[in-house]
Amino acid sequence: RVRASGRRIKMIYTIPSFHNPAGVSQGAQRRLEILAIAQQARILVLEDDPYGLLGFDGEVPRAMRADDADGVIYLGSFSKTIASGLRVGWAVAPHGVREKLVLAAESAVLCPSNFAQLTISEYLATQPWRQQIKVFRELYRERRDALLDSLQAMMPEGTTWTIPAGGFYSWLTLPNGLDATAMLPRAIAALVAYVPGTGFYVDGQGRQNLRLSYCYPEPDRIREGVRRLAAVVEGELELANTFGTTSGLHAAEGSSVPAPDLR
Repeated sequence: RVRASGRRIKMIYTIPSFHNPAGVSQGAQRRLEILAIAQQARILVLEDDPYGLLGFDGEVPRAMRADDADGVIYLGSFSKTIASGLRVGWAVAPHGVREKLVLAAESAVLCPSNFAQLTISEYLATQPWRQQIKVFRELYRERRDALLDSLQAMMPEGTTWTIPAGGFYSWLTLPNGLDATAMLPRAIAALVAYVPGTGFYVDGQGRQNLRLSYCYPEPDRIREGVRRLAAVVEGELELANTFGTTSGLHAAEGSSVPAPDLR
């Protein structure tokens, strides 16, 4: 469809492991299929992998770039695995692309923080960073479990969510007739917040969805947050049952999934 409109596809962007916002991962076969499509069409793949080391089973998913070094740009980040405040990442790319990335970074950032980069370099050289990542995995697993157990115990019927095997997020689908964007002010009034699903689409989809993050709050606060969110959802359902709708939800096909390639 893009080519028919006269436009050129420049690259395929994907978060294959522990997706933001979905919390799901592409299987090995799906990754190979994407690479095959990209190779046939002569399109670069941009593999964004900030969460790949944070799998709760301890296994690191195979990077797509491992199967196509010339066709994949791989992006990583220390902000999810070592220190969120340092905002340091890296790119592994074919030589010609890498040189252009350097120029683009220089024009966009001009002078990145030497302190942050040197701090990361010293940490990697002198500290047991692999062990630290294992600690984070267990920390996030505990918080993920607190979220999933609370959702199962408290959310009203008709609510569904993804079960992440790593990363920071779960993608929740509200019962039919509810609008996560319209519901947000009432959730904030109850002192609980989320990211509405519409923020992850360009075409108006995702109104029935929302992203929940479990990486920062401690388990007790996660449980309390889910309790408050469940009460808000129940209130929305009461409104929908009384008046037929809460805000005139116009669901688009596929609105319950974050992207076609993750179905």
